Amino acid sequence: MSRYTPLFLILHALFYMGCSHDETKKTTPSSSFTIASIDDPHTLDPRLMGDLSATTISHMLFEGLMRTNANGILEPAIANHVTISEDLKTYTFKLRPSEWSDGTPLTAEDFAETWLSTLAPNFLARNAYQLFMIKGAKQFKDGLISKKLVGVKATSPDTLVVELEHPTPYFLELTSCHFYFPVHPETRSESTDKEDAIIGNGPFKQNRWEHRSVFEVVKNPLYWDANAVHLDTITLQILDEATALQLFKAGSLSWVGSPLSTLPQDAVASLKQEGSLQILPGAGTHWFRFNTERPPFTSEKLRRAFALALDRQAIVDHVTQGNQRPAIGIIPPSFGFNHQDYYKDHDIEQAQKLFKEAVEENWESIAAMPQVTLLYAANDRNHKIAQAVQHQWNQAFNINLLIESGEQKIVTDRMRSGKYQMSVGSWYADILDPINFLEIFQSRDTPTNQTFWHNGAYTALLEKSALEQEPKNRLKTLNDAEKILMEGMPVAPLFYSAFNYLKTDKIKGVYFSPLGYLDFKQAFFDEDVQ
Repeated sequence: MSRYTPLFLILHALFYMGCSHDETKKTTPSSSFTIASIDDPHTLDPRLMGDLSATTISHMLFEGLMRTNANGILEPAIANHVTISEDLKTYTFKLRPSEWSDGTPLTAEDFAETWLSTLAPNFLARNAYQLFMIKGAKQFKDGLISKKLVGVKATSPDTLVVELEHPTPYFLELTSCHFYFPVHPETRSESTDKEDAIIGNGPFKQNRWEHRSVFEVVKNPLYWDANAVHLDTITLQILDEATALQLFKAGSLSWVGSPLSTLPQDAVASLKQEGSLQILPGAGTHWFRFNTERPPFTSEKLRRAFALALDRQAIVDHVTQGNQRPAIGIIPPSFGFNHQDYYKDHDIEQAQKLFKEAVEENWESIAAMPQVTLLYAANDRNHKIAQAVQHQWNQAFNINLLIESGEQKIVTDRMRSGKYQMSVGSWYADILDPINFLEIFQSRDTPTNQTFWHNGAYTALLEKSALEQEPKNRLKTLNDAEKILMEGMPVAPLFYSAFNYLKTDKIKGVYFSPLGYLDFKQAFFDEDVQ
């Protein structure tokens, strides 16, 4: 027996209404959009993506079973019909006819084999845990069972059946995320991702990539909904912040700033004052990561001391200046979570008390450290944040704090391997559910947990929340977990994100997700805007 949830009643109507598009849009005969990016995408394989730039590119080149449209509403994509079993654990997706950008058919088998490849024990996919609600997925990833026992099966070329370990209220939303996108058999067969000519199934396809210079996509004529795509070309220019702003003012760029780059910090205040700065609240939290397995931050008291000493208000007022909010917890208030203030901003008295206790309890390991180093990816905003907190912590604790910058890839590699003490970082949600922040720290071995922190009671609460059917009880359990996390302080929250950017008034229909990616499927240039 199967049934539709209220959400599916809405989606069911959408399936038969079709995707509605405003045919009165006045678009230019040839539409080319140019946007500034701070760096090349680190990968084009959606199974391996983790940064905002690559996520935006994934939504150009690929499409999943569901997608979020230009109005922020979840809608059918490659799936055109879905049923859910009475126990809410089995999803049956019927796929619409569609093709890869090379003209070969896209089938349910492509989804099943892609997900299984992500879960393969020897495949290092940082987001593999996002598939663990699928029956047997974690056991397969851990090498305990055969892939034949994983609950994902292509029962026909157009039918995908997915069995879950337990009801997951956000599973449909997950299927719109990049780590659930299908990957072409040619890419799946490569030992590493094939970057120079990747085959996708999205509204655009890769055209050229000149590393450290240009990444370009063009409209994909084989995309199933190609009539809805108005832009012919999207070009990412790899530029530093200052050059990008100059080119935008000269009319050579259509978009600069978030989410693919940052604006020069010295320009934010004046851009805001003149009214050209666009600001959008983001589902993200910026923080400092502590390596909890490397002195001196093996000490919980020391981590809390550093966190409490931060003057977050001063940083958002005088450094970032882009409508960010001081973070007094890990989950952004926009999630509608039962938000608590876990500490007082800039609590110097308590910070110094904890610092003194930590030094007394861990004198040998702390005294042996020549200095403490804060690592960060080199860009203007990170540099100014690092300088500001270097001054704050030096004043609070009279310590020799060093700051060290590097290219994003090098910094990421060092954090993954634990070769750091403290680093500047952030997390932008993949879905609008608090679990997406909390599950980062579910276990020491979670690939996204670069603090290596672990707490058994915390893990147990997250496991309990996965089985909880009553929404209020589930949120209370997650709230209890956040409290434990904020006591352990593997990260020191700094501010809740806000996206700051400039764009040409002519561009319309771009979906800027609060999750931090852009979707250009329905974007167009309006001829009537001067």
